[in-house]
Amino acid sequence: MLSFIHAGDVHLGNPFTGLSKNLPKAFQDAVADAGYVAFDRLIQEAIQQQVDFVLFPGDLMHGAGQTARLQATLVKGFLALKEAGIQVVLSFGNHDYQAYEGVKNAWPDNVYVFGQEVQEKILMTRTGERVAFVGFSYRDRSERRDRLVDFPVRNESIDYEVGLYHGAVGQVGDDYAAFSIEEMLQKNYDYWALGHIHIREVLHEHPVIAYSGNLQGLNRKETGPKGALLVRDSGQGLEPTFLSLAPVRFETLEMTDCRSFLDFIGQLKQVEFDSTTLLSIELNGDIPAEMQADQADGRLLDKVQLALPESGKVWPIHIALSHKQKLVKPAFAQMDFDQAIRQTIEGQPLTANLSDEVPLPIRDYFTSKEGQQAVQEALEELFSEGGES
Repeated sequence: MLSFIHAGDVHLGNPFTGLSKNLPKAFQDAVADAGYVAFDRLIQEAIQQQVDFVLFPGDLMHGAGQTARLQATLVKGFLALKEAGIQVVLSFGNHDYQAYEGVKNAWPDNVYVFGQEVQEKILMTRTGERVAFVGFSYRDRSERRDRLVDFPVRNESIDYEVGLYHGAVGQVGDDYAAFSIEEMLQKNYDYWALGHIHIREVLHEHPVIAYSGNLQGLNRKETGPKGALLVRDSGQGLEPTFLSLAPVRFETLEMTDCRSFLDFIGQLKQVEFDSTTLLSIELNGDIPAEMQADQADGRLLDKVQLALPESGKVWPIHIALSHKQKLVKPAFAQMDFDQAIRQTIEGQPLTANLSDEVPLPIRDYFTSKEGQQAVQEALEELFSEGGES
């Protein structure tokens, strides 16, 4: 019976972002090694689970992937999989498309790389089932071509058909190989291994169309456990199970009505996490004036870090105080601001209003749920500035 690991958006070699300057040495070391440790855990999990394949649907690397450590890590991992009889199927996405020509021929022969046009590769499982994998690699950072139209319908002569697809739901012509769930279902595949979105999400259950999320969170917006999906044939279809593999986590903690700074620190010292954790804190409710003043002067995070032991598993990297204004329309307003905001967020993609010169990480941010939420909050605050208090 078929089994594989679906690992989208590994981003090996990508540095963490948004970390505070006072990061203790132990946390610095953990952060520097996190992506590589997560990848090594993935390889060991594949071997332990005795899967048939490991699938990487885009953005295995971050950039051209030319560093010695990155390539040594990949080759070592791929060779370990080869010795265990495990095959690798991968495509290049919007963050590593430049590596297509440079590294695809440097890997062992158990690694199968999709070209820049849609291809079908038929491989065998350990027990002799024939599996057709269909996918493509990006040829540029945006990939606005209609890629799904070139995917063939299910090959009835094989036992399983699996699609690898790096992209986002949208309209043809949008950035990042936009696709529709309905069109994927028309192909009648057994599983769609998606990449590009860093949040683990199942878009459809039978058959499964799923994002595995990224292997290791890279900033404070990417919270919670990260890893990959172990997929097996349950007899009722291919079913995914989450594997937690990231050695470092980003988490967000909400705290309400702290009586004083000492009370706040006391509560914070009681917080426990199972792994090394970089913590963002949201303070709500009644906040002491002293803490509000420290936050306004940019001192609060430093004071909190100095009050905590560097030897613990948790380190705060961001503090936000909630001061939400109530959205009130100006008396002269004749339009429905709520409706206008919804039309802005839910209408054409926000990236349609950005120049092609805008850096890719910014374009990615505005296609994410977090980016859209930030735009919505900014518009609400903008409209409220002209309102009555």
